[in-house]
Amino acid sequence: MLPGGWGFPGAHQFADAVRTCPLRLVLADDLIQYTIQLAYAEGERLSGCLDLVHVPAQQLWLEWLEAPRQSTLSEMPACTSTPCYGVRRTGVLIAADPAGRAGTMRTFWSTQNEQVYSAALLTDFDLDRVVRPALEIDAVFSGAAFGVVMPVEPALDELLSHVCFRLDPAWAKYYRAADLTQSQQLQVLHEVLGTMAFDMPMLLAVFLLFAAKDGLQRRAADLERLNRARCRSGKRALLEHIEVRAPLVAGYQCPASPAADANRRRGPRLHHVRGHIARRGDKVFWRVPHLRGSARLGVVRSRTVQLSFH
Repeated sequence: MLPGGWGFPGAHQFADAVRTCPLRLVLADDLIQYTIQLAYAEGERLSGCLDLVHVPAQQLWLEWLEAPRQSTLSEMPACTSTPCYGVRRTGVLIAADPAGRAGTMRTFWSTQNEQVYSAALLTDFDLDRVVRPALEIDAVFSGAAFGVVMPVEPALDELLSHVCFRLDPAWAKYYRAADLTQSQQLQVLHEVLGTMAFDMPMLLAVFLLFAAKDGLQRRAADLERLNRARCRSGKRALLEHIEVRAPLVAGYQCPASPAADANRRRGPRLHHVRGHIARRGDKVFWRVPHLRGSARLGVVRSRTVQLSFH
């Protein structure tokens, strides 16, 4: 409740919705890194697999540490996100349709002192049709949705065409009453949107890996001992959840190709192959990062790759 009697949705109002989610996921730092790289550095491949993506539960909670996400986003040339200073963790509560192809997402974040806040914007998505209305300032502050465009990056723009944003009704009413100028309204949208525009491509990559063969490593968290200690110290028990990690195989090397020997051609030098998605019809395979080639033929110590989305 703000001065003047304005009431806004708080995180506590959604505690029961999170508690009753049949699926709660905590994304590990390595998974955040690779899904962002997949969503942005390999955006064209992700946009070509949208027909295979679906939310794995009608009610779903996901959370992650914000520092590794911000660090990875800062390395993406296509991203000009606004840093979320003071944010420790971010979480999203998703309500999806039975097919998992459309729904609404509400974002939350916590600070270093464990204060939790609810975002002023709601995110709507529909993977079967374009849902990106043009920005009309007056309409937005009356509850209408708006989209984000990225015309210079067609692959990312394709993903974002399936996403739109709208102000929570309570916040829209508050900003209307403030009688803001158009420049002030634009500033408000810039601030409340923050990095939320970059959340959905990352989450779509996570959901795609759920459909991939051996796409993710999952481990149910054993919290019994920790929760006993928390209860003794007067803290609230942590909810059961599944920890999700990227499928890394340390020191993995692809075997030498028999075809290479048969053709009597010189094999490749030892080099690193980044993780990527390979699609074969209706199946998606996640290729883990690995070393390929022979060190006897040389070592590729560095490489500069220029990505193109045209």
